[in-house]
Amino acid sequence: MIDSSETFPILKISVRLLGSLRDALPREKNGRVILELPVGSAVTDIIQRLSLRGHLNIAVNETIIAKWDHLLQSGDHVEIFRPAGGG
Repeated sequence: MIDSSETFPILKISVRLLGSLRDALPREKNGRVILELPVGSAVTDIIQRLSLRGHLNIAVNETIIAKWDHLLQSGDHVEIFRPAGGG
């Protein structure tokens, strides 16, 4: 039996949404939010929590990652943005 007063470890992750993705958050947040996630969470948990869809690029601590199963650590800074097109 789990004592309800017991605290579970959490991660505090700073998330910044760029471009049109900012609309996923209230305007006053200016595309920024700090999420509290359980230890063992991955980037995909942020995507699900914020209900983001489509093609996304993700940078964790200023490094673009290829896989959304990248495990997060408390204090990580995550930026999410759409791929840039050009020609």
